[in-house]
Amino acid sequence: MMKLGILLCDDHYPDSIPTYGHYDDAFKRMFHGSVISHYETYRCFEQHYPAQPNECDIWIVTGSKWGVYDNEPWIRSVSEFVQRCHAQSRPLIGVCFGHQLIHHALGGEVTKSDKGWGMGVYPIDNLKNTQQGFTQPDAPNALNLIACHQDQVQEPAPAFSVIAGSDFCPIAITAKGQYVLTMQCHPEFTPDFLVQLVERLRDKAGNDTVDKAIESVRQFGGGDRDFVIRTLHQFVAQHSRVA
Repeated sequence: MMKLGILLCDDHYPDSIPTYGHYDDAFKRMFHGSVISHYETYRCFEQHYPAQPNECDIWIVTGSKWGVYDNEPWIRSVSEFVQRCHAQSRPLIGVCFGHQLIHHALGGEVTKSDKGWGMGVYPIDNLKNTQQGFTQPDAPNALNLIACHQDQVQEPAPAFSVIAGSDFCPIAITAKGQYVLTMQCHPEFTPDFLVQLVERLRDKAGNDTVDKAIESVRQFGGGDRDFVIRTLHQFVAQHSRVA
């Protein structure tokens, strides 16, 4: 069984924690039933970091309200740790901010998108061009996925393959070989969590954007969230030390 290191880059709003737990709890729930048996959370945004890439078998970089280009010492520290993991072929997963940070750390480009907020359950095309589980026989041609972001990867880091994308978000899911898998979506978010989150963003995103996001949840629920979670379980299983 494997140990997952959670590089926590934010936490939930305090008044949502009694209902949803801390942010790392969402990832622990997401990997329930996989080969992951132990978890270690490092609250990186509070400057709590792992010492070595071999402390855990696999690493995940979480979402965050910050941007990867923000001048924060902890963001630089996480980027340097990602570079060390990558140099040692330690398996890495990136979600939303984590997706962006991995590309940023490894030579890609991330900016605030001029297309505005990506919020709600939105569609992306599954290109089915890698072996990261998105080519399995039941893989949908289009994926409806939970998202909430303004920043986007504009240029992927060298040697990354784009697995899925759309006109709105061309670089939505990526992989590098068998060791790195990143995604702009939030498979750890449930539909009800997303609704309470986007309601908090009305002043920033505007009523029309938030209303459309909530309507997309009513229409699609969690979309293809379960499929992506199964794919993540397969990704961690291929790195298991258990034959």
